[in-house]
Amino acid sequence: MSSSSSLESLLHQVAKLCAVGHLPEATAFRIFRDAYNRANSDISSPDSEESDAFIAAQVLTEWHQNPAFLDTEGKPRELSITANEFSTLCNSASDAADASRILELLLHAGAMELRGKSALATRRELIIGDTHPAAVSRAVRLSSEFISTLTHNLTRPMSEPSRFERTVVTSKLTARNVPSLLAYLSLHGQAFLEDLDSWMSARETADSGTEVGVGVYLYVRKDV
Repeated sequence: MSSSSSLESLLHQVAKLCAVGHLPEATAFRIFRDAYNRANSDISSPDSEESDAFIAAQVLTEWHQNPAFLDTEGKPRELSITANEFSTLCNSASDAADASRILELLLHAGAMELRGKSALATRRELIIGDTHPAAVSRAVRLSSEFISTLTHNLTRPMSEPSRFERTVVTSKLTARNVPSLLAYLSLHGQAFLEDLDSWMSARETADSGTEVGVGVYLYVRKDV
């Protein structure tokens, strides 16, 4: 069995144990993260990498929405690196931001480009390549988050509302339709998430609150 198949199998088993209350979510997260790290021995400091990926996404949102970092057309403006404008952006997005690490991650993801001594955002979404350590930590985090939603919906008391979770599935598409579906998601799914991001950002406060997230994903099960 390949490493990816073993991890997928482990994730399913852990999810089942969480759903019936035999395994706390925090323990499930550690189990899956440790298994992922063993399969990817070059991954180091997963918690740090995970935090960087999360903060980098916050920085992109700040760059696209905070008037202090927009040009006259309402688009992200070039920010000087040497004059600490980029560092100011990072600090505005998160007190825990390390500007040099965020700069490296955004460049790796193709979400920004360097123009001399300035930086310019080229994309709103953060897509981390699978060669970067943060990609693995992000995958572990997303797996844990989805498990938490399934666990909540299966174990919640009747007085508590379920969390939103919907899936559209078909077994009638051929492989050649998948690229078209990806293109559709890249346009409409991205637009939906950006609109939702703006809605959530407009309601944020300076006080710490509950972390809430919404995700859209595509899966392809080739053994159907």
